[in-house]
Amino acid sequence: MSNKRRDSKGRVLREGEFQRADGRYMFRYTDGSGERRTVYSWQLVDTDAVPPGKRKSKALRSIEKDISKDIDDNIHSWEASHTTFDELFETFISLRVDLKENTVVNYRMLYQSHVKDEIGRRKASTIKFSDIQKLYISLMETKKLKPSTVQKINAIIYQAFDVAVQDNIIRLNPATGVYKTLSRMYSMSKEKRHALSIDEQEAFIRYVYQSTKYQKYGPLFTVLLGTGMRIGEALGLRWCDCDFRRKVIHVTHAIYYKQGLSGKCEYHISTPKTKAGNRDIPMLEDVKDALLSLREGRKDVNNEFVVDGYSGFIFINTFGNVYSPTFICGIMKDIISDHNRDEKLMEQSDGKTPLYLPVFSPHILRHTFCTRLYELEPNLKVVQEVMGHKDYKTTMDIYNEATAQKKQQSFDSFNGKMVIR
Repeated sequence: MSNKRRDSKGRVLREGEFQRADGRYMFRYTDGSGERRTVYSWQLVDTDAVPPGKRKSKALRSIEKDISKDIDDNIHSWEASHTTFDELFETFISLRVDLKENTVVNYRMLYQSHVKDEIGRRKASTIKFSDIQKLYISLMETKKLKPSTVQKINAIIYQAFDVAVQDNIIRLNPATGVYKTLSRMYSMSKEKRHALSIDEQEAFIRYVYQSTKYQKYGPLFTVLLGTGMRIGEALGLRWCDCDFRRKVIHVTHAIYYKQGLSGKCEYHISTPKTKAGNRDIPMLEDVKDALLSLREGRKDVNNEFVVDGYSGFIFINTFGNVYSPTFICGIMKDIISDHNRDEKLMEQSDGKTPLYLPVFSPHILRHTFCTRLYELEPNLKVVQEVMGHKDYKTTMDIYNEATAQKKQQSFDSFNGKMVIR
């Protein structure tokens, strides 16, 4: 009589296979790290019926095939089936010691708001391509998130799964290609930022300086339009960063006002993420005059505002604090609204053709400076260095748009100057 173990149906069980008294099958094995593991199933093979009231899962021998392949490929499938995505995210964050605090805070806020409740508690091995795609579709259609925000969330999810791939916890990254597929489905393209036209630029800055309500913000807008600095870089500017003798502005940091890891909204200093961010910007005469006039008017002001050891900030409010980027964005909306209202009134009273300003952000002033700079300086390397662009493509995108505009202007001026019909 055979000594081989059999199940209740008389089938011979392989090495490591057992059937418990309640009819459930189990398989014991040693994984690639030398740990003893046990997996269970109510079915020995796929054709077995599942006992009434019991949950259907993969058959034991199908699980064994997966385990054998994982061991051969050095994949730690047991860990994948017992590690939640929350744990993967925390591992990813802990490893990225290169990230600025501001970036970590943004990652955590996006994760807490849009990912954690959806897939955070799920085991890494159970999350599929389609699960992530459904999440992104829900974020866009239900929560109405912008594609750019979903793209940031995708970057977080992809990087967290990539850590698991590198650690051999999972074989493939389920987030690979999800956002690309979504882009095709929704015909998404990167949102284009258009520079102000020369007329719009002049109308904006003229209105600011001529308005008793807004003229105190004039020097800041002159600096933004005359240097191409990011709003955080401009607001973080200190007197010691300005070399009036050599007419150079040293850009070494930015200031931001956001929720920190403590949960409170605070000012913090951030140094550039890339080497290109540290740069010297030549000081235009109008920029120099605006800064010097501002300094002259501040001689009696005691500026003791200190952030992370930095002090002597230029753009401070009546309370002695640096303006926040959000506040400046709000002021710009008010300026645009008031300007367009006045243009409408002048049209009604004088019949003057109005020049309405589009709604734009401080970043558009940076984009505008870059466009004006290219129009006068065709050396793209100079433009790239002044702007602090790490990626040459960013400079090229602005170059291509400016070139298209100049080509159109050339042809407009050419109209009627040659007989062609």
